[in-house]
Amino acid sequence: MTDMLVKAVLALALLGVAPATAQLSRRTFGGLPRWADSALVAAGLGRQFTLSSQLNPAYEFADFDGDGLSDVAVGIKDTGGLRYGIAIVHRIDRSVHVVGAGQPVGNGKDQLSWHASWGVASPRRGRHLAFARDVLYISQPGAHDGWLAWDGRAYVWMESD
Repeated sequence: MTDMLVKAVLALALLGVAPATAQLSRRTFGGLPRWADSALVAAGLGRQFTLSSQLNPAYEFADFDGDGLSDVAVGIKDTGGLRYGIAIVHRIDRSVHVVGAGQPVGNGKDQLSWHASWGVASPRRGRHLAFARDVLYISQPGAHDGWLAWDGRAYVWMESD
């Protein structure tokens, strides 16, 4: 009876671990789910841009498009390694939106400083912002700070006051 109990506990423990690790990507940062990884690869990861851990943070989860599902934003750089940016993956349709890394940021530039820091600002978490969904706050030395917000078609830049 004790032997069967031990086997049952071990079997339950192994079953509980396998599904969680099966959903995480092994090609990209350790915490990115497979849906985000596959969308990034389809959008040009490895050909047009690479993931970057230079920007701080490397990635963030939030509901950027306001559909109730967690999306992901990851720090990237172009394959030449010269221009930094952020790729935002919408979970609902796996669309990838690149800001910086050679694509327009919306503030007259096509890159973020490698010294840039960024994070999620959320009106649902008690912050006083005039946005209905989560946004990215970006701070760059020597440049104007601002927000990247989804307007329903694209990410737009809004400078902070």
